[in-house]
Amino acid sequence: MWVIAVYDCPMTEREERRDYALFRKSLLQENFFQLQNSLYVRHFPTMAVAEATVQRLRPGIPAGAQVAFFLVTDKQYGMTREFFGPRPTRKKPDLPEQIELF
Repeated sequence: MWVIAVYDCPMTEREERRDYALFRKSLLQENFFQLQNSLYVRHFPTMAVAEATVQRLRPGIPAGAQVAFFLVTDKQYGMTREFFGPRPTRKKPDLPEQIELF
């Protein structure tokens, strides 16, 4: 199971920028991988663990932000197609090589 987090946060005021930074930090602390600006992804062993993580992140969503968590299967995620321009970019993460314990 993959969780894709996509968000749009207002950052016109200092407090909004701080809230955005805290939310971004919480995604990184939950081991999400940044694919693009405001787009993060992480693999989970089960749907229950993925849903629990989304519920844990929910209270930290900044006021005024729009956040979507897409839960997709390994097969659906594997069917994504990416196209890159001539500049070097990051590749999306593959399935984890090792077993996740929690």
